[in-house]
This record gives sequence, structure tokens and C-alpha cells, in this order.
Amino acid sequence: MKKPSPRRGALLLALALAAGACGRGTPDTRFLNFDPEGSTGALTSGWSGFEKTEAGDTFVWAQAREAKASLLAAGVAERLVRFRAWPYRYPGAPPQSVAISVNGVKLPTVALADGPRVYSVTSPGSAWKPGLNVLTFEFAYAEAPKDREPGNGDTRTLAAAFDWLEVLPVVREGMRRS
Repeated sequence: MKKPSPRRGALLLALALAAGACGRGTPDTRFLNFDPEGSTGALTSGWSGFEKTEAGDTFVWAQAREAKASLLAAGVAERLVRFRAWPYRYPGAPPQSVAISVNGVKLPTVALADGPRVYSVTSPGSAWKPGLNVLTFEFAYAEAPKDREPGNGDTRTLAAAFDWLEVLPVVREGMRRS
């Protein structure tokens, strides 16, 4: 029998937790640092391996027009989805944007400016369900640096680099508990 990869093993663990903990209150995924320790198993498709910036910050490339992450949620609730990212840019590149959805429910499309920045979108409570949820990023383009930059041998198709992702409950004024 083939031994499961650590990434697959972590995803199976997350699925088991989602299935077993739903009745007892599944904890929300609040923060994913895109490094081997912080996001193993959550990055399910469309992502590259982990890399580091010159400053030592870890990140991953969304290396397809679509990238997905699996997140746990305790239940139906409005949430703020925040992430730090920067687009792959090449000479003459069109503006990069990302359409975001949770479990197929479309959230606002975000225009990605050059350089690392933090972006936020609010997701309606109806997008979330107790247990495992799928967050999808759909990019305007993903291009191979070897096809766009003379002398670059990178054959991956790159859309945007991600440093971290967080999902926070939305607290409206007047709805706070005392």
C-alpha cells in the first residue's frame, strides 16, 4: 500500500476533524501562514511549493488560473477573508485580478496591485457551512515566466504569490455581546 504524502495526510486529518467535530462545534480556520508548518493540507490545488522572499518570508505561487484552499468553519456566519498577495507581472502584462468564491458562492473580484498588499472581502454567512469549506481563487491570467521574460527558465504558470490568509468573523456594531 502506498504511503500517503504529508499534504494528503493533513487533508485527511482535516476532513476527519470536520466530520467528527461538527456536532461538538468545529473550530474555524482563522489563519494560514503559507509555509510547510502553517498550511499543509489546506492548499488543495493550483499551488506551487513553498518559497522564501529575500527577507525570509515564506509564500506560495498560485500557479494556475484557479487555486483552492480547504478551510474549516463552525457554521453559517458572515466572515472577512483577508490575504497578503502580489501578482505575477511581466512587461506589458494586463492588470491581474482574482474572483473569489466560497463553496461556489461568488464574492467580489479583487484587482491586484503591483507589490505585496493586503486585500479583504466580506463573505455572506450563506456561503459557509459547518465543517469543510472550499475557498477558490480564479485569476485573470496565469503565465509562464519562460514565455514572457527573455532568459527566464521558469516553466510554471504563475498568477499571484500568497504570503498568508486569514478568515475572521464579522462583528457588526450593535451585535456585540456584552
